[in-house]
Amino acid sequence: MSINFRNIQQRILKGDVRIHNVIINIMMSGIMKAATLACSFVMVPITIDYLNTENYGIWMAMTSILYWFAFFDVGLANGMRNYLSEALSLGDYVKARSYFSTAIFLLSGIAMMIGCASVPVVYLCDFKSLFNTQSIDSSFLANVLAIAIIFSLIQFVVKTIGVVYIAMQKYAINDFITFLGNLTSVIAIFILTKTTEGNLLYVVLAFTGLPVLIFTLASIPLLKQYPQLMPSLKSIDIETAKKVITKGLGFFIIQITSCLVIFGSANMFISYFCGPEQVTVYNVSYKLFNILVIGYTILISPLWNAYTDAAAQDDYNWIRKIFKKSLKLWAISVLVGLLLLALSGWFLHLWIGDRVHVPFILSACILLYVCMFNFANCTAYLLNGMNKIRVEMIVSVVASILYLLTFGIWGDKLDVKYIVLAMALSYGVMGIIYLYQSKLIINRKAKGIWNL
Repeated sequence: MSINFRNIQQRILKGDVRIHNVIINIMMSGIMKAATLACSFVMVPITIDYLNTENYGIWMAMTSILYWFAFFDVGLANGMRNYLSEALSLGDYVKARSYFSTAIFLLSGIAMMIGCASVPVVYLCDFKSLFNTQSIDSSFLANVLAIAIIFSLIQFVVKTIGVVYIAMQKYAINDFITFLGNLTSVIAIFILTKTTEGNLLYVVLAFTGLPVLIFTLASIPLLKQYPQLMPSLKSIDIETAKKVITKGLGFFIIQITSCLVIFGSANMFISYFCGPEQVTVYNVSYKLFNILVIGYTILISPLWNAYTDAAAQDDYNWIRKIFKKSLKLWAISVLVGLLLLALSGWFLHLWIGDRVHVPFILSACILLYVCMFNFANCTAYLLNGMNKIRVEMIVSVVASILYLLTFGIWGDKLDVKYIVLAMALSYGVMGIIYLYQSKLIINRKAKGIWNL
């Protein structure tokens, strides 16, 4: 019996159009993210073998520093995305070009200022002490980190190309570009293992330079198909800049605290208090349980815009229904995580072999952290989609301060599992408060700060 795909498509389209768009985004994004995840798994043993455990730990600690720079766009990408999407949907390419050009101009200016301010500071740091290592010269580490910072700053400008694709509702293309960046990095590291001895500089060039090249090349088909979007100095507008900056600042505060301070600093804190070898141990286990984060994020990411659309149409019944389903999916992810934990010893041995030993208790702590991270994201996506982020801003700032105080008080006594537990507690508290606010909002009972 033949399958009539046209009839199947028509049946889907007769249903909830909003759900249909969410499902399409999930499917396409899932395929690309699965491919990217496969690259990241292949990348770990190859890179560890190329560098050795200590140097790989130093590289992971450097990635924490580089992760910080990704947030120095002060939320401009998110601000541009919302306005650009609106302009494109109305077919107003004059405004769309203005938003794109203004964002590129602002991001380039920020990148240049940060580069001029941060690169000289790098050469004043004692990286042997910072990374808790004696095997690599501090000046070499400074050179490597300076190069990595420069490419990372360039990257957060060229990644605007991906944001344009997202604004066009072409999420899969952005994910495909990211996948190509990861794939080329893996291929480059593999070639290096066959042609050179372990060199941290080559690894940095592969992981930071190649994605810049891929995103730059991705701009060619975009601007060829949509020449109306070609960035131009004439299209830069002060009022547009104010709108984009204002829209993004709220998200920037949330990102700079909950994402940068808590999640993004983990490798640095572990390296400083526990040594770079422990960074490797943490990252090997985290990459395994990060499957849950990637999988759950794929499922809930399209809901952000869907919540916005539903709220604009006053469809709170849909919001309540979908939010309950997202919480049920989170509960299922916890159960999957417990199964993954039970099999973690076998899987890690199959994946890494005897290169790295990960204690079971650390894997359990990382699972708890991942579950709390997903829980906070589940509730935050609803609040973000409905533009109710005032409580998020306050809670994320307070949680980050308390998290940092943990290191100030007990830093010398902390080992890896306690650092991970501190992260889990921070996201757990955020998730509980966000859940309370979410229920107030979807039940039309939010007042005062809970409705801002």
